[in-house]
Amino acid sequence: MQLREILKDIQPLNITGDVEKEINNIVFNSKLASPNSLFVALKGTQHDGISYVSEAISKGAVAILAQEYPVPRHNGITYIQASDVRKTAALLAAAFYQHPAKKLNLMGITGTNGKTTTSYLIASILKEAGRKTGIIGTINYQYGNKTISAFLTTPESLDIQRLFKEMVTEGVSHVVMEVSSHALFYKRVAGCQFQLAIFTNLSQDHLDFHKDMEAYFACKKQLFTHYLGSKGKAIINLDDPYGKRILEEIKCPCITYGLSSKADIWTENFQISINKTTAYIHTPIESFSICSPLIGKPNLYNILAAVAAGIAMDLPINIIKTGVEKVSSICGRLERFSQNGIEVLVDYAHTPDALEQVLKTLRPLCQGRLITVFGCGGNRDKGKRPLMGKIASELSDMVIITDDNPRNEPSRQIIQDIEMGIKKNALYYIIPKRPQAIAMAIRGAQKGDVVVIAGKGHEDYQIVGNKKYPLSDREEVKKALKNAANRELEVD
Repeated sequence: MQLREILKDIQPLNITGDVEKEINNIVFNSKLASPNSLFVALKGTQHDGISYVSEAISKGAVAILAQEYPVPRHNGITYIQASDVRKTAALLAAAFYQHPAKKLNLMGITGTNGKTTTSYLIASILKEAGRKTGIIGTINYQYGNKTISAFLTTPESLDIQRLFKEMVTEGVSHVVMEVSSHALFYKRVAGCQFQLAIFTNLSQDHLDFHKDMEAYFACKKQLFTHYLGSKGKAIINLDDPYGKRILEEIKCPCITYGLSSKADIWTENFQISINKTTAYIHTPIESFSICSPLIGKPNLYNILAAVAAGIAMDLPINIIKTGVEKVSSICGRLERFSQNGIEVLVDYAHTPDALEQVLKTLRPLCQGRLITVFGCGGNRDKGKRPLMGKIASELSDMVIITDDNPRNEPSRQIIQDIEMGIKKNALYYIIPKRPQAIAMAIRGAQKGDVVVIAGKGHEDYQIVGNKKYPLSDREEVKKALKNAANRELEVD
């Protein structure tokens, strides 16, 4: 596209140079610059893109978007100056890909926990309704016959618009998208208008980034105040205190969900076992019973949110019910592995609230002991470490503290932070190497015990220093169960 065409609806501070140039690509990374590309000089926490302008130009960039003009300036290069580079870049990306979001029905889900499961439930409902659906979220990005491993829960704006363009080409009509607080802070979804915006819940997480809960909440609320289309609807968890605040502070049509009749979508007579959740769900249209292989109260909330989305889209109840019930499991979300009376569940719970909800769900389902294996990530919110230690030791019969993704922090320091919260006289072990911790938990489990492997869920890697190493909780569980079965055969 011509640069003039890309800039048509955007009002930067200044433009210096020729705007009649052909732009073949937009890049955020100078190493990816190519002939006739536009380089966006983003200012990050560790690097400032302005330092890489010369490299981008040497690789063929002919236009630069930056907050300030670089020194020195290069002849023949067009410079675009913007006070908000991230927002401007998102709008440029939307224009470059010819505004694909306008051709899609966008559904955004935000909240601390439950986004992934809710997105898969909604996608299943849409599939049942015959809609061609795309998913953008923590586990992967899906559309058509393609599945791409996720590199961010919500990609950078340029990647979002490219994915939207490819989805439109594939004939996708609806996109279910997890919208993280980081994405909202960095305005990655600028230029997007959502038809549905869903709030699941809010609890402590990312406070290393947001500093406090109010700042975290303010980011989440932006999905409803900045990006919900004029005809859009909000779907709000009425049982969450932050959900109530959003409800009070926004002006748009809202559908609420919860466990009491105060909500528009609510449930009664729900029962949870180790292999299913049953409930009777009330909606303004009609009431119906549901039986889902997804277990626990957190998943019940996810189901209610998905039902609310179906109601908001005017889909028939039978379609909603069938779509929900067809979701048998979700990778790393209370994913169940069972052998010889031992239940092992792998879950992504990496926040105090998520861990508490998982353990409270499983505690009454244990015939024997509840054994919990978990750690905390390095270079992330340190305040949640003792909280998670406290929760795990209070709700479990045995705790094994291990490494999560230590990143650039010493493993021992992270473990010591967790230990500070362990209750007095609790039974716990420290086994830093995660595969060994998982193996010990399963090797020591007996019939009737429930083992929870928490924190990494679907992840198939571990970050140590600045490197990723292959490691999957799910595969380690399978290996440990197989070894346990072989030992039993040897004994027999």
